[in-house]
Amino acid sequence: MNSNSKYDDVLFMSSGQFEQLTDTESFVFSHVAFFACQLKPYNRLFKQTTQAICNKVGYSPNAVRTALSSLIAKGFLIKSEPQNREQGSYHPYYDNIAHHLKIGDNSYALLFAHELEKTLTAARNKKVKAQERIITFFKVQVGQLKRNCSMLSGNRSKHVHKALILHGYLSNQHKWNIEKGRQQVCRTVPFLAHFLNWSQNTVRRVLNTLKKLNIIAFDFTNGVLKFLAVHSFSITVTSLNGLVTKLSTLANKTIPSTSLSRQVHMVQAAKTPQEAAQHLKDLKRLGRV
Repeated sequence: MNSNSKYDDVLFMSSGQFEQLTDTESFVFSHVAFFACQLKPYNRLFKQTTQAICNKVGYSPNAVRTALSSLIAKGFLIKSEPQNREQGSYHPYYDNIAHHLKIGDNSYALLFAHELEKTLTAARNKKVKAQERIITFFKVQVGQLKRNCSMLSGNRSKHVHKALILHGYLSNQHKWNIEKGRQQVCRTVPFLAHFLNWSQNTVRRVLNTLKKLNIIAFDFTNGVLKFLAVHSFSITVTSLNGLVTKLSTLANKTIPSTSLSRQVHMVQAAKTPQEAAQHLKDLKRLGRV
């Protein structure tokens, strides 16, 4: 979390959580886990009100409460007793309305918290030797929800949240490939759908939205997505009307040599009115007029 700017706040997510959690649960759990995974300074305890969680993850109070109940039922979180006066943080009113939560006994939740604590400790203390990590985290720019608060209702909210998740994953992969001197990130729609537990049509719609906003650039050829650029999500989404399911490549389509020969032949030969009309249709189809 970056306290310097309300737009720079991030959540740490990982691939495995989407196998067990919905998008809403993933946002809420990642936020809670940031505090509950750390012995210092949070004593592995999360304490915030429903409204405070809403302000961070961009969901309604009912959605947050439902997600917390589900996370507790799945064993990702457990309720904790309020801290007492001896611990020096007793505030009766706030304690009464705040959620007191710790990481539950779910095996993946425990692994997530353990690996996240290592990641945060290493990020804060450069002297700490980097440890091998079982989980790879990626940052979701949750602070950008404040730029797009007008879009956080109904299906538009779901779409914006999904766009942030996919952008976070692609940004992490793109940065990693650049650091390792590798080629562009290549993925398929079925892979992303399985990874995020979304439908393939949902993946296509989110990709097209990110492309329309100039946040990502990709080439789509033979069913493979080659991501050419992944930019920051620092943009205000003004409209999400007319979500597009069909993917299209950014690369200019090359015209087959047979088509070029056919065009030259048609231009040189004398044409009837019908042939001329068909020739014009062919040129339009090939993008020549």
